[in-house]
Amino acid sequence: MKNRILKQSGITLLTVLLLGMFSTVLFAEKLQYELEMARMKYERLYKQYVDSLNNTVTGTKSSLAEEVAAAKRQYETVKKRFEISQSTKDSVKKAADQVKETVEKVFSSGSSEASAPVAESSKTLPGYDGQKISIDGDNYCGQFAMTSAFHGMGIPHDPQTAYKTTNPAGIFTSPPAIVEYLNMNGVDAIQRHNASLNDLTAKIDAGLPVIVLVNSGSGTPHWVTIYGYTTDSSGNVTGVKMRDSYWGTSSGHTMDIEKFKAAWSDPVGNKLPNSLLGYSNLMIDIKGSRTAAQSPAAFNFNFNTAAEDNMAGGVNDVVTGFKRIAPMQLAGGIVKCVLGIPGTVVSVAGKGISIGGDKIIDWGKAKLNNGGFGNTLLGGSAVVAGSVTKAAGWVAKASGNLLSSVACVAGNFTKKLGYVFAR
Repeated sequence: MKNRILKQSGITLLTVLLLGMFSTVLFAEKLQYELEMARMKYERLYKQYVDSLNNTVTGTKSSLAEEVAAAKRQYETVKKRFEISQSTKDSVKKAADQVKETVEKVFSSGSSEASAPVAESSKTLPGYDGQKISIDGDNYCGQFAMTSAFHGMGIPHDPQTAYKTTNPAGIFTSPPAIVEYLNMNGVDAIQRHNASLNDLTAKIDAGLPVIVLVNSGSGTPHWVTIYGYTTDSSGNVTGVKMRDSYWGTSSGHTMDIEKFKAAWSDPVGNKLPNSLLGYSNLMIDIKGSRTAAQSPAAFNFNFNTAAEDNMAGGVNDVVTGFKRIAPMQLAGGIVKCVLGIPGTVVSVAGKGISIGGDKIIDWGKAKLNNGGFGNTLLGGSAVVAGSVTKAAGWVAKASGNLLSSVACVAGNFTKKLGYVFAR
């Protein structure tokens, strides 16, 4: 009888505990739902406030400030309900953290004016958003980007003239062709390889645009002019503002920073044969206005990508020289393409060897992670062999770039003679 009573009591107690736990879970689920609704409301208010910053009507800001203050009081009320029990806190911790992050962003302590959220800020160069650029042709992203830079810097320039001078066949526009045309039309510019986001924002802060090469999709290289950037309340860059012939044709386009960095770091794609090219974070560094150059510069290339610059520039010069009936430009392009073959072969082979070295290193590291004497021996040997292979590839690529540099100088000098004879 006693055991029976104890069993009944235990079942009753277990039932009560289960009901209590069930109620707690239901309550936690309800709180999570309320918290999610609160988070969505805060984000909506935050966006409305950011949009109102450009609104000169003070009444709108005042009204939003009152709504934000009311939302803050509502949040404090919900927050107190968290302090029920430790188990409930754990159940809703994830949702609470999301709300806390949003609230800390939206609200600040102090006066009623200071209680409004800190808005995303931006640095934008004037004269770019409203540009109207029209070009009749194909693959004219380089000419669109150059024209945007010209107009933004206050230099009048006809975009169709840029197209007819640098890419009349509508094929593509090489980095040296961009730099050459800018220098010969009053803009001091050089080509930079492996530039950083800080390099880009520093130019904007200095009041100058930059032209960069990005991947517009499926490994298609595309030139854009960057004239501004946005930051969050902590000062981190969240996006870049651009004008180009794809995204920002009729007005400025803001691209998310992660998407931009991915497109900038790999402008030609990672599939063969494009993956053998060395372009990455390529930036046309505009230093300001200058007296227009009277003829092309002989050393118009970047050594790190000399093989790519020479062949791309050579093809540009051959096609453009033929279309424009410019014999010395045509001859210069032929010199680049012919003399540049050995350097290109060596450079591309070096890049391929380096890629192979990376794969060997990755395989070796995977073996090392598996543990065991055999895997350690194989993995260690592979890492060493891969490192030696990668170094050999680097030497080969540098040698190829050196050979290509000679070809590029010879071709540019040949083209330069055409301007000398024309005087």
